[in-house]
Amino acid sequence: HMSLLGLRLRRHRQNRGDLPGAYRNQLSTPLPPASAPFRDLELVCLDIETTGLDPRSAAILSVGWVVIRDSKVDLSTCRHYVTRSDHDVGDSASIHGLTDTIVEAGHDGGLILDEVLEVLAGRVLVVHHAGLDKKLLDRECRARYGGPLLVPVVDTLALEQRRRGRQHHVGGADSLRLPDLRAHYHLPWYSGHNALSDAIATAELLLAMVERHDGPERTRLKDLVT
Repeated sequence: HMSLLGLRLRRHRQNRGDLPGAYRNQLSTPLPPASAPFRDLELVCLDIETTGLDPRSAAILSVGWVVIRDSKVDLSTCRHYVTRSDHDVGDSASIHGLTDTIVEAGHDGGLILDEVLEVLAGRVLVVHHAGLDKKLLDRECRARYGGPLLVPVVDTLALEQRRRGRQHHVGGADSLRLPDLRAHYHLPWYSGHNALSDAIATAELLLAMVERHDGPERTRLKDLVT
């Protein structure tokens, strides 16, 4: 599978002795093989709340994640951090409820990134509509560690888009939003725009997608990476 093979080659080239600990550990921990069945994978379902949608200028305000292992959401792995930021949250506070006062009392973003990299070691990143979150994490990795984020990514939105394309399904873009897709897979409604609840919602969605289509035994990592 070319994208996974290319990722492995980039990780090998990037892995040097002078790298910071969390980044070096993440690169040094082997990735699961492309043929690994879903039931054997450990996946980190992650969500980020931000001040905007431009990855060049948006500030990270909060990060939440949960791990899938043994084809189950392991709630003991849940983490949620508000990131300390000197950026004005502006109008975005009306979406996620994170005010300037809350953000000023948040955690150090670099230490949060270290923890994200540690939890991603040997695991697969899962994000719904991964573009922005992956670019933000990549931007922060380059700034803190001097290298890009090099992990396999499963985007539940892109995965559904690909499946609908194969089935010649015609639907509006709104039908791929996280709450709409959860409804499509008969999952309960959750209030959105909290990083942890959105991460858990994404984890449940991925499990429902895998179960409905090929199942955890037949679904392979290479089938999921988009």
